[in-house]
Amino acid sequence: MPVRYTLPAVALLFGACAAALPGYTPPPLKEKKTAKLAGQTTSGEMTGEGTYELSELDKARDCKRTLGSMQISIARLKDPAFRAEPSAVSSGMQSGSASVYGGSARGADRQSEYARERARLDAYNRLLASKNCKTLDIDAELAKPPEEVGKRY
Repeated sequence: MPVRYTLPAVALLFGACAAALPGYTPPPLKEKKTAKLAGQTTSGEMTGEGTYELSELDKARDCKRTLGSMQISIARLKDPAFRAEPSAVSSGMQSGSASVYGGSARGADRQSEYARERARLDAYNRLLASKNCKTLDIDAELAKPPEEVGKRY
């Protein structure tokens, strides 16, 4: 019985608090200065020979960001959800709907997606080597089992 009266009382109390400050507007948001490369999202392209051509944004990244991007790509390639092949029906529906409704059929063919990611990793490794930075052994990293998902902080 008291619960029935408590909930409306709490609602009235919050309403009174909201009405206590009429006309209050919070101060305008001041955006922090972001990194020079943070807002840009252009990526390189695959060439006809199966190599990845780095974009100017890729080339402008420092070693730490390039290495971090490589580690994220490797984690994505090792993910069991990425390795599971979609059925022929779902791949056909995805590419068919992209041609009918517009959009991209990218991702429907996992083998070409894997080849693109692998070519990008190789290009990043060459970029790191040209900048005299630490490179990754991509084959060894991909051979490691995926890390357990859990609390990491």
